[in-house]
Amino acid sequence: MKVYFLKRFLELIPIFFAISIIIFVIMNSMPGDPLLQMRMQNPRAMANDPQRMKELREYYRLDDPLPLKYFTWLKSVITGDLGYSSMYKTPVIDLIASRLPNTLILTITAWLIGLAVALPIGILSAVKKYSFFDYTTTVFAFIGISLPSFWFALIAIIIFSVNLKWLPVSGMATYGVTGFWNVFADRLRYLILPAAVLGLVQVASWVRYIRTSLLEVLDQDYVRTAYAKGVPDRKVIIKHALKNAMIPIITIIALDIPYFFGGALIIETVFSWPGMGRLMYQAVISSDYNLAISCLMFLAIITLISNLIADLLYVLVDPRIRMGRKGA
Repeated sequence: MKVYFLKRFLELIPIFFAISIIIFVIMNSMPGDPLLQMRMQNPRAMANDPQRMKELREYYRLDDPLPLKYFTWLKSVITGDLGYSSMYKTPVIDLIASRLPNTLILTITAWLIGLAVALPIGILSAVKKYSFFDYTTTVFAFIGISLPSFWFALIAIIIFSVNLKWLPVSGMATYGVTGFWNVFADRLRYLILPAAVLGLVQVASWVRYIRTSLLEVLDQDYVRTAYAKGVPDRKVIIKHALKNAMIPIITIIALDIPYFFGGALIIETVFSWPGMGRLMYQAVISSDYNLAISCLMFLAIITLISNLIADLLYVLVDPRIRMGRKGA
């Protein structure tokens, strides 16, 4: 197991560097530069001072060749220096450290909501194949797959925040709330709507994958044999069928973890949630290269880690993979 983990981890290192090169080149190919944002913020101070502009270009190394820029940036990243944000005038690592917990709270909650809803519905749809329940969930799944997340978010705001006034429209907390349980309840009220929207958008596709994977296993001979021996339905489904159907289910659920971080960009923007997604959006539109590249690299790292988690879960779930690896 340790050797397999180390091998898979080492395979991700060249992929990481390849991704970093692609992201760095794309971001540096975009029109504008950090000085554009500075000139927009203070046009009078910057427009008539060519010497100051030259000093700033040298400071940010904007005129260096692209390969030199990349290796300078990579050296800084390896030493833990992600640079300064030209928009916030703050070290990038401090910005990420302040926003990352908020995004983790949102995405983990959304992932758990999606899994808690999709797993039982997908199992019931497979067990009750071609029933009214199966047809109903199929229709709603196709509708859910077709709905854009931002549209779903706006509809949820109109219904639950504007009309019913049950939940806050945007933000993360109410100013002035004190006491542990009061703060907890207040944060929970702000979390429910964005987390539910982010999680439920993904439920539709998960339900279809779970149903399809389980149906393939339910048609196998060993499942029919278990039913013929009088094994209770619940035991057959959970112990025999679902366990052997987990490989494709793990694939889609684990590899969709980056979707939640990427989807948080839209959801956090709509709900004004102060997280990494909103930070990345503001960095890109403001040509804040250091911040934008760091946010995109964070998303790439999450994707690589998700792949690694999926590979390790395969080994834990399916003993055939362990046996095949030992035989190799």
